[in-house]
Order: sequence, then structure tokens, then C-alpha cells
Amino acid sequence: MCKKIVILILTVVIGLTLISCNKTTTPAAPTDKEKSTTSEKSTDDTSKTDNTSQPEKKPEILSGTLEIWSSGEELGRFVKGFNEIYPDITINITVVPNADFIAKLTPTLASGQGAPDIFTGESDYVKYLVEAGYWDDLRLEQYQAKTEDVWEYIVSVGTDAGGVLRALSWQSSPGSIMYRRDLALDALGTDDPQEVGAMLATNEEMLKVAEKLKAKDIKMFASWQDIFNMQFSNRKQPWVVDDKLIIDDSMLEFMDMAKIIMEKGYDLGVDPWAPEWIAAVESKDTFCYVLPSWGYQFVVKPGANTTKGKWAMCQGPVPYVKGGTWLGIYKDSPNKKLAWAFLEYCCLNAKVLQDYGAEYGEFVSVKSANHALAKGEGEEVLGGQNPFVFYNEQMNKLPADLMTGYDGTINGAFLSTTKDYATGVLDKDAAIAQFKEDVKNAYPDLTIE
Repeated sequence: MCKKIVILILTVVIGLTLISCNKTTTPAAPTDKEKSTTSEKSTDDTSKTDNTSQPEKKPEILSGTLEIWSSGEELGRFVKGFNEIYPDITINITVVPNADFIAKLTPTLASGQGAPDIFTGESDYVKYLVEAGYWDDLRLEQYQAKTEDVWEYIVSVGTDAGGVLRALSWQSSPGSIMYRRDLALDALGTDDPQEVGAMLATNEEMLKVAEKLKAKDIKMFASWQDIFNMQFSNRKQPWVVDDKLIIDDSMLEFMDMAKIIMEKGYDLGVDPWAPEWIAAVESKDTFCYVLPSWGYQFVVKPGANTTKGKWAMCQGPVPYVKGGTWLGIYKDSPNKKLAWAFLEYCCLNAKVLQDYGAEYGEFVSVKSANHALAKGEGEEVLGGQNPFVFYNEQMNKLPADLMTGYDGTINGAFLSTTKDYATGVLDKDAAIAQFKEDVKNAYPDLTIE
């Protein structure tokens, strides 16, 4: 995702109740409309890395209506440009709230009635959709998706256990620690991203910095929950292995970190997306947010008025990634040729994605587009720092993808019981026991020890 403002952690409820949704119909453009304009290895030479599937000759004349279901509105941004190439394709985008998406989609696909040609999958449940086999194989002859220029993380998430590519994305969401330069200079003696990052190289070092900031009446974190994404990305094992629940050591370490942060008063004591959490962008006593790229796009950048120019990005203890929206083609769609034209345009066209990234500030899925954007001017909010330079470096350091179809529900349960532990409602053993019980209730077939 890429990414809209939604709750940071969602619980995916799979049910049979159909939920109402919003529908946007984009009529076909007139034919005479004027044209307008995880380790990775990559290079800044875009001429060598641009291997995306892009039309090199006049595109085939296509016509018809394409039905798309999406959990957000971002795909609508691509419709105008797409219709300048394919003016006879009408795009209908049905927006279903993210929390209701699976509950509406699953029975629709099972019945085969009214199913969309394309549908999206958010990071918390995309692996469920990838493994379910609802999406078509994008390596088939009619598609032949070329992904040499796509970040491997994006391809990995969209690939099922059998090695079949089912989904792609237009966005990627590497993370950072977004901190206040002025507060860093006052409390730490420097505002340089490299030097500040070196001070935050381990969880222990972060807590030492938090204590220094506390002495200045500054909260280190907007919320203790922000650091979950960083810990989650760097597990050694996924939540579920061979139908058995696994609690990685990094998750237990996160519980202890959360407890210390709450007890020491190192954060604002609020949940992400609470009014105080959002307002902290402009506060004089909050040092940082630990968020993926959409956190800059949707939280810090639009919220920084008096603090414009006072922000910067650095790496924390580990590189991480969280979030994103994938899309694939329904395997029984009668409009696969139209669907592929749209998916290819959104997810594999380097020029389109470069323009999209420049307009919306979103870090995209195609390497060469990001490398081109990294050569541009820096961000005023970040004191001249170019976020694309930073994010490109982070994408080259990402750990292996350990996402599963269980993540949304299990993450929600884990955060809930961690909060009970951090706030003193439960001791650690009781919190872990409650977490296991919650997972068992959600997934009775899993082995839980």
C-alpha cells in the first residue's frame, strides 16, 4: 500500500458477509484525446537496468470494460494515462475497505459470479491470495511478465510456493527512522543521517539515545508500536512453518523493547494514527517515527509545516520493509488481454512509474525508475535529502521475505497481547499464553505448543 492512511495493523476477517463498497467508473477516453506526457543487486545506469515489459511499438487496439477491485484509491491515478494509450477500454474500479476486502472477495470468487478481472492484495494477506490460486500465472505465454528491473522483494512476495508468479505491484515500501534534525543536533550533537544512524545501530543503542532525549524532555518514539515493522522484517523464521506456530526470538525481543519504552516513558503512549501520533510531526518533543516509505508520504511530508526542513532519514538497527499492494489477474477472467495491458502499464512500465513517483513521491517497484528519481533534487521537508537515494540503498540490504497468509491476523493478536504486557495488564508468560490462545481460536488447524 503503497500507501493510504489506514490503521497500521489490521486483522483480516475471512467471512461470507458481503460488505458495501464504493465504485468509480472511468469512461473510455475520446480517441482524439491529446497525449500527455532479500538482497538486491542493481545499478544506477538506467539504460542497462530497464528490462521492463513495455510496448516498443504501437500498442494493439483493445476495447472493452475492465472490472477492478481494490482496497484503496491509488490505482485510479493510472487510469488517465492508460486511457491515452487504450482509449476504448473502460476501467471500473470498485474500492472495498481493506478490513472488509477478503470477506467480500472470497465468496465472490468461490461463486464465480461478478468476479473482478483484476483484484489487489495488501501485504497482510497477499500471501493468502498468492497461495490460493485465484490469480493467473503471469509467466504464461499471453503475459510473459519480464521482471528483471523489478525489486526482487516484490517478485518474491507475488510468487507462490511452487515458483509461479501470481502478482506484481507498482510500489515498494522500505523503511527508515525519520527523525528531527533540530532535536538531534541539540541532544546528540549532530543532525547528520550517517552519524545519527550510527548511534541507533542496535536496539540497545536506541534505548541509550532514548534516555539522552528523555533528559531533554523529548520522547524518542511517536509510538512503541512503530518499531514492530523493523523487528518483524528481521525474523529468522515466519509465523507459521509446516502448519506450526513459530514465535521468533526477535518477536520476544520486541515485547521487551515495548515494555521498556512504555515504562521509561520513551514514547507518547498512544497508538499509531491517534491524533497525538499524527500531530507529533509538528511537536517540539517527539524525536522520530519508525515507518516505511508510505509513512513519509502520508504522515511526515503532509504534516510538516513549521517543521519543514527539520526532518531526515536514517537507518536503524536493521533495514526493513512493510506494506504494499499487489495486484493480479483473476484466473477465470474473460478479459485477460485487457487486464494484462493495465497490469503491465501500472507495474512494469518504467517511464510511467518514474512519472508516478515524481508526482506522488511514492517509492516504486521498478529499479530504474527509482534510480532516475534518485538523481533529482532532494526534499525540502528532509532538509535537501533525497529519499529515493536512501530507499534504493535500503532495498539492497533487505532480509529474505518471510511473509505468510496468516500475517494480518497473527500480527494483530501479537500486538494486542504485547500491549497488555507493556502496560502491565499481563506478565510476559501470560501475554504469550494469551497470544497462543488467540491464534488457536483464529486457526484451529495450526499446531501450537
